[in-house]
Order: sequence, then structure tokens, then C-alpha cells
Amino acid sequence: MLLPDAALTALRDGVANGATTGGVAAIIDSDGLQDVSAAGALRHGGEPVTTATRFDLASLTKVLATLPCVLRLVDEGQLSLEQHVGQHFSNAGWFQAPSLADATVWQLLTHTAGLPAWEPFFARVSDRSTALAALLLSQLREPGKMVYSDAGFMLLGALVERVRRRRLDAVARELVFEPLGMGATSYGPIDEPDVAVTEDCGWRGRLLKGEVHDENATVWDGVAGHAGLFGDASDLASYAAAWLRLDPVLGSPELLREAISPQVSGDDGSVRGLGWLLAHPGVFAGSGSRGFGHTGFTGTSMWVDPEAGVASVLLTNCVHPHRSRREGIIALRRSFHSRAHGVIA
Repeated sequence: MLLPDAALTALRDGVANGATTGGVAAIIDSDGLQDVSAAGALRHGGEPVTTATRFDLASLTKVLATLPCVLRLVDEGQLSLEQHVGQHFSNAGWFQAPSLADATVWQLLTHTAGLPAWEPFFARVSDRSTALAALLLSQLREPGKMVYSDAGFMLLGALVERVRRRRLDAVARELVFEPLGMGATSYGPIDEPDVAVTEDCGWRGRLLKGEVHDENATVWDGVAGHAGLFGDASDLASYAAAWLRLDPVLGSPELLREAISPQVSGDDGSVRGLGWLLAHPGVFAGSGSRGFGHTGFTGTSMWVDPEAGVASVLLTNCVHPHRSRREGIIALRRSFHSRAHGVIA
């Protein structure tokens, strides 16, 4: 199975029109990577992107690390979807109503806990302990309403750490990356030449390469439940293939099917499973309502269609040299995944 020419054209056009400096595209079946191609450069005027280039995966971290760790802990009986945050963090939501203590693991996974979409924790705290303290005192807004929230997955990552008594990077490596042979996937910093450059960060005063782009992840020492992973197309192909075959490394088939089944709908027309995005008219429209996927702020995305037995991965550095260039990634993402899955876009 080869990447359709139309999908490769979408990536190359995205580089040519400035939607991204460079990118890697892959097509996958249940056996793993079937075809991969690269275009563009690691940075403006820099070395070319290769098929082994590692990218800041941004919010793909949610479904690559945090989600499978949570599902494994549920399978092992160390967590349940119905458990409340207060059962693990007794000071969560203290003196607040509604209280974060009452939010469930299921609500965190489905973005219905009532946590805000985004908060600038990095502007108020300086390390992991104070970041967690601030997070546990987050004021809920509309519990039950689906609002995509980084904070919910920050908390899920902290929950994994509290249950396993190890940092999230170690747990994800043990439970997910090593069993699936994902040797190029890890939290940063990454000190290697073949890493895509992201933003010229005004706050940090430097061009970011191999250092997490997400500001809130920096105060978690780069290891957070919502962002922080780096990886390449081959490893993401291994992960997508594991979902295509419902690999027990990720959890029981019954739990995995629940994760990719509709759980909640948003006012924006989106449909979510546990962690995964199942449909969104402005994100994966054209890929079809079948399947599930996720995106990352830096320009990364994946879409998995179990019915067709095919998945696609697109990795780009669309925030280089600054995030105001992100407009083009929406059209590029929709065009690429639609064409990769044989849907005209």
C-alpha cells in the first residue's frame, strides 16, 4: 500500500505555499508502516526533513502516552472510569463548588469535567509541584459540557503518576513505547540534529529545537499529560497499527472499543470517545465519520479508520518560526487525511 499521489501532493503544496516549513506523511495498516515520504526543511534555510525526523508531537501526547496509560491502569484495576479525582487527590477543589474533587476519570477523558480550555499556568508557577497545586485548585465552569481542555489531561497525567508512583515518562515507556517498539518516542529535551524546529519563543528568548513548545509543559519539566512528546512517523505508525488491531498492549479489546465509541458531543459538532476525536467538521471533515484521530498544535495529526484497516499520519512544524503561521495547517490537514483515505477534498 502506497501513499496516494494526491496525499503527497497535499503535503508538497503545503510546503510550497508556506503552511509548513516541512513535514512527513505516512500510510499504515494493521501490520505497521506501509509508505512514508518527507518534504521541506527542518527550519527556514536548514537541512531537509527526512522520514526519520522527530517532531514535537504537542497534543498527540494525550492519546500516545496519557490515554493508553490510563486505559492500562483501568484494565489492571488500579483505576476506574467512575473514580473521582478526590479519591486520589484529597485537596482537589478544596472549598469550591462545583469541586474538581467530584470530577471522574471518564469526565477528564471526555473533556466534560468543566475545566477551562486553557490556562496560562506557566505565567503563575515555576515547577511541577506548584503546577499540580494550581491545577488541583482550578475552578470548574460547566461540568457536563464538552470543552476540549489541556488541563484535564494534565490532571490525568498526574493521576497516572500518583497511582504508579513514577513519573509519566517512565510509565509510558514501560507500558506503551517499549512493548510497541517505539524507540524514537520520548519526552524531551532531544539533543539530536534531525529534529524539526518549532517557534522562536519570545518568552524563552530562543528558537526551540528538541525543547517542548507548549509553555505549560515547561513547568512540568517537559513531561506532562497534555504535551511534551517527541517522535517520528515510524513510531506513530506502530502506534496507529496497534489501535487498528486492538493490541492488548493498549488495553482489553472491550475497553479499546469503548474508547473509540461515541461518548459525548460538543456544540461545535464534534464527537469524542475516550481521549479520541471521532468527528469534527473543521478538523477531519472529509476523512469520513468512520474512525478516530487527534491533532497537535505544532502541526501534527493522525487518523485511524478501523473499518478500512488504514491509518494516516501527518507531522509538520507549522509554528516555525512563529505560531501566527498556523492558518494553513487546517486546510493542509483536511486535504492530506482526506486524500490518504481516498476521500476527495
